Amino acid sequence: MPITGETTRPFTRVRTFTLEKQDIELLKQRIVHLSESHGVYLRSHPPSTFAAIAALAWTCFIRCKQFSGDDDVLFFFFADARRRLDPPVDEAYTGSCLTGWLARLPARELQADHALAAAASAVQDEVRKMAKDPVAGLDFVTRLLTVDMDRLMHVSGSSGFRAYEVADFGWGRPRWTENARMNDDGHVALMRAKDGHGVQMSVSLLLPAQMDEFQAQFLKLLQR
Repeated sequence: MPITGETTRPFTRVRTFTLEKQDIELLKQRIVHLSESHGVYLRSHPPSTFAAIAALAWTCFIRCKQFSGDDDVLFFFFADARRRLDPPVDEAYTGSCLTGWLARLPARELQADHALAAAASAVQDEVRKMAKDPVAGLDFVTRLLTVDMDRLMHVSGSSGFRAYEVADFGWGRPRWTENARMNDDGHVALMRAKDGHGVQMSVSLLLPAQMDEFQAQFLKLLQR
């Protein structure tokens, strides 16, 4: 699982990791094992690639910061609701129809041994709500105005977004692509890896020490 890049932005440091296919499968198996051994309910076995990687990123984010166990910590993600509307949006529609979803847990849950399973379960709950009532997440801005942003990790992109293919303008695939708008503490950007099988994950954090601890937790939780 190589660390494939690092850049310094005006206010944050961005580090990019590439999870290979076998890393993702191992992560899913670990989450299932933790759910069974600690009695954490999962809606699907194994969890989706998105839920598994979201759980990993959220856990590392909480562990690299100094949160009290009683603090509520949050994970925000966007979902494309176009195909989930009734009736669905026509294929010719070129605009966006993004809804926002907010998972919440006490920090102690992500500091515990079963953290990956707890995080995956919380993300799965929000995905279920989105599938049941996709328009309920349209007014996500109002919800975000009421939360402590220092306790929030937010995700853009998708583990299935094939950025390296989309960015082929006839000259071949780019050697490297990265979200250029990552300048917030706790921002994670996901895309399909260059090989078409893994997932590229970039994370932005304010402090170098927190980034190093994030990486240490990341490698520990993925250790084979």
